[in-house]
Amino acid sequence: MPSDQAVKVVYKGNDNNEYFVIANPGMVSKWKKDKSIPMVDVVQNFNIHTTSNGSTTGEAINPASGALKTVFNTTNEDEIVKKILCEGHEKGF
Repeated sequence: MPSDQAVKVVYKGNDNNEYFVIANPGMVSKWKKDKSIPMVDVVQNFNIHTTSNGSTTGEAINPASGALKTVFNTTNEDEIVKKILCEGHEKGF
């Protein structure tokens, strides 16, 4: 995968579904080392995605707020994105 491509950062929830955000290339590792980097520079947007089958393959959908509350104990998108970045792993498209 070319380094100029966006990446998915994937977090496997306690419901066995995978949740992901789209990040700018190379920025997740930089942010993990330097949390003063604004999150807006790390992710392309603050949309949290999953798929209808719960994996990272298939059509991306926005999970219901109830699912987010169950998995992340919050519906605050900034907090969820932060958790995905901290505890998730990068995958190419």
